[in-house]
Amino acid sequence: MSRNGGPGASPSGAVPGPPRMSAEDRRAQLVAIGLDLLQTRPIHELALDEVATAAGVSRTLVFHYFPSKGEYFAAVVATLGQRLLSDAPGDPAADVPTRLRAMVAGFLKFVRLHRGAYVTLVRGASGGEPLVLDILDEVRIALVELWLDAAEWPRRDELTRLAVRGWLGALEEVALTVAASGVPRAAAVDLLVEGLLDDLQRAARLAGEPMPEPAAAGA
Repeated sequence: MSRNGGPGASPSGAVPGPPRMSAEDRRAQLVAIGLDLLQTRPIHELALDEVATAAGVSRTLVFHYFPSKGEYFAAVVATLGQRLLSDAPGDPAADVPTRLRAMVAGFLKFVRLHRGAYVTLVRGASGGEPLVLDILDEVRIALVELWLDAAEWPRRDELTRLAVRGWLGALEEVALTVAASGVPRAAAVDLLVEGLLDDLQRAARLAGEPMPEPAAAGA
């Protein structure tokens, strides 16, 4: 026990407050608050005063870590995009259809668990913030490469990437509507996997370089 009071008391007798957060931890806390708030509103409606209050800090401190609202919004969206990408990897040892089914099923689960924030990510509710729009585009570009890698598809021309980008729109729409549609989730997964493989084959054929027929999604 301290000579000046109970355990942990300072020499003057005052009980010390909680340790100060590191800059990295404080930034992560502020971004996490933004992700929580995205569940109920578009990103451009987030008020930094509300973020500061939830963190127990001043608005000035928020701007210390994020000099503008655009930079804060971009950090929140980038973190959500990173989570989406990290949740998507499939088993490299599995055959292509099995890997793609697992990835699509994981994608649908991610959207179900983070629906509000995901709507903000994919529906472009950015309020026209250029930094946020840039991050959204970077996430979609990374997703295209991720799905091409998962499909073990060797063609990486712009027509192929455009085909995958279009398929991502279908994936997003199904992810947001499958629960209310009454369609069994497994059927939706197989529909999406077959759609991706068909789109890749179609893009190769239109480019004049047909690829070997992909294995069926149910194989």
